[in-house]
Amino acid sequence: MKISGDIKLGRLAGWLACALLAGKAAASGQMTVQIMAQESIPPKWLVEGGPPQGLCPEILAAIERIEPRLKFQGFDRGRSLLVIENALETGRVDAACGLLDSPRRQSVAIRSRVTLYDVRHRLAAAADDLQVVNNFDDLVRLKPLVNTARGSAYILQLKERGIAVDDSTGDSIVNLRKILHGHGRYTYMNELTLLYFIHAGRLEDKVRMLPAVFNEEPVYFWVSRKADPALAPMIDRALARLKANGELARIYERWARPR
Repeated sequence: MKISGDIKLGRLAGWLACALLAGKAAASGQMTVQIMAQESIPPKWLVEGGPPQGLCPEILAAIERIEPRLKFQGFDRGRSLLVIENALETGRVDAACGLLDSPRRQSVAIRSRVTLYDVRHRLAAAADDLQVVNNFDDLVRLKPLVNTARGSAYILQLKERGIAVDDSTGDSIVNLRKILHGHGRYTYMNELTLLYFIHAGRLEDKVRMLPAVFNEEPVYFWVSRKADPALAPMIDRALARLKANGELARIYERWARPR
């Protein structure tokens, strides 16, 4: 009986050793990370008509340089925020880049410890609309219809103040065109994307960005709660190094300048 017990213990020890070696091999091997681009949100994502470019593709490439075991793929075309959130929830994608914090995202994904950059929310109006709006109180008093991108985290912030919101599309350029055709008085968007679309669409004489900053929030990298448990710590370590050496700030500054 003792011999039989020794044999069983030996087999168990051998199995544990093999499992440990397999775990180490997996840890040292490459991890493919599925990720989706966000639609209509340049210069964070530019994925139409060529290889992906923009803030997030550069951040992904920088992470891969710091942590060569990671390989991001799947961001060849833009998807809506709702699709991205659902994909994080089901595990169809492993990660998402450059999203604001929200209860929904906290429930389906792990937020990076490091902020990627800060976004400033501003209003755009038709160029001949000279109404002064300094803050949310002014906006509430005016009672306008405000266009925003479908699935945006700040939709709830606007609706909670009683502001009427049209979030029927995720296409930001469509939301700007709406105010030019009288559908909605303002478009609410992050400053970076507003500047990009006004410049890229040659709308400088048709659309103006109001001076007031309504909110300033950090954006984060997110890892699905269904992803490999090793992924979030690996990305956090890489982002911490990119923050410390100034690369995250340099990437942001490159894309903050109108092109």
